[in-house]
Amino acid sequence: MVVYAPGRTSQYPEIPPERGLRYHYLGGGNEVGNVGIVLEDPSSNRLLLDYGIAPTKPPRYPNEAPKVSNAIITHSHIDHLGMVPWLASNHNTTLHGTELTAAISEMMWYDCHKVSSIEGYPLPWDKRDIDLALSAWKTHPFNKPWTQDDWKLELHGAGHIPGAAMLHVETPTKSVLFSGDFDTRDSQLTVGAKPVKTDVLFVEGTYGGREHPPKPEENERFIQRVVEVNDRGGTALIPAFANGRTQDVVMLLHKHLPELDVHVDGMGKRVAKLQMEHPETLRNPTALESAWRWCRRVSSKSDRKKALDADVIVSTSGMLDGGPSIWYLNRLRHDPKNAILLTGYQARNTGGRRLLEERRIPIFSKLSPIDLEVDQYSFSTHAGHQEIVDFATQCQAEDVVIYHSDPTVARPPLADALEANGHRVHTPENGISGILD
Repeated sequence: MVVYAPGRTSQYPEIPPERGLRYHYLGGGNEVGNVGIVLEDPSSNRLLLDYGIAPTKPPRYPNEAPKVSNAIITHSHIDHLGMVPWLASNHNTTLHGTELTAAISEMMWYDCHKVSSIEGYPLPWDKRDIDLALSAWKTHPFNKPWTQDDWKLELHGAGHIPGAAMLHVETPTKSVLFSGDFDTRDSQLTVGAKPVKTDVLFVEGTYGGREHPPKPEENERFIQRVVEVNDRGGTALIPAFANGRTQDVVMLLHKHLPELDVHVDGMGKRVAKLQMEHPETLRNPTALESAWRWCRRVSSKSDRKKALDADVIVSTSGMLDGGPSIWYLNRLRHDPKNAILLTGYQARNTGGRRLLEERRIPIFSKLSPIDLEVDQYSFSTHAGHQEIVDFATQCQAEDVVIYHSDPTVARPPLADALEANGHRVHTPENGISGILD
């Protein structure tokens, strides 16, 4: 059971720092996801960057947040905003982010609550807290600063998903940039992040020590595989994350295989609608609108049955942990002409990970063998190792704090590369404060 007793279970220091800027990770310091970062100066000016849940089985939660008047939410993935309703309910915190992040947050929170009920794991907040959180938003466009006491804050495009932001903070003594989840490469949906000159860079290191395959080559490999499956009379089932990946995949299919019959199911439909209502966050709004008119959106039980005869089905959940994709898999798994094309990371203990490792998957509580061909593609919108190193150089950061990174595999080679480039590198631990002088 996750129990927070506001003001009594927080491990955050009660006294402001004597000097410099204190950073303190509630989560995400020495792990991927579960992010929560407090930044505070000697005058008690304090903010929280993100407050999420790691959607593992069981979920991981960050440490209790101290009292914060303002929180900046970088984007609308659950590992960055999953705990935010608790903030609004217990601390009356004002939430800052882009309009699109605020718009998508509602469905993400309701989906998180639904999944927690189904899976039987506790949440420290309930549906009533969602309403409080939704009323707490104060949205900001990119590149338009605002102030918090004597700090100047500004959001910049992060290139991760539409609406995702980096946060730049100008204090009287230092300039600080939080990358959030970011990617310097353009995707189908978004323009890549651009460097911002700063003294200190807090950078996510998800892919430290690893490089992504070139996007054109990976896209071509994916497209050719879809063609192969269709040429033999099969259906390609593509489990995809609702927020970003579904739209990327549909746009890619529309661009290269417009002759196909593509059906889309799951929460990604609602996300796409909201994205199109915020064209300023998109690389090519017209391309998304065209792709969305082209595909067939599943909206009923009869639509779902019709989709079984489609060339391609794009559906949540992206990790085969529920959602319509399980329903489709259960009905497609007996025909070897069909295939499964995984388009994202498959976390430990998820259905997708079991499929890759065991060729078995729980379907409606029954462990079932899957004899279909399974392929996995790297469509990540996180910066790879060299992109991170180059970004830090271009930001001219003296200090680099690596977070949102595996501490044993990804972080060490990234830290070594950054130190070799002349940066002072910091490797935070959850619950332990650091000082930037």
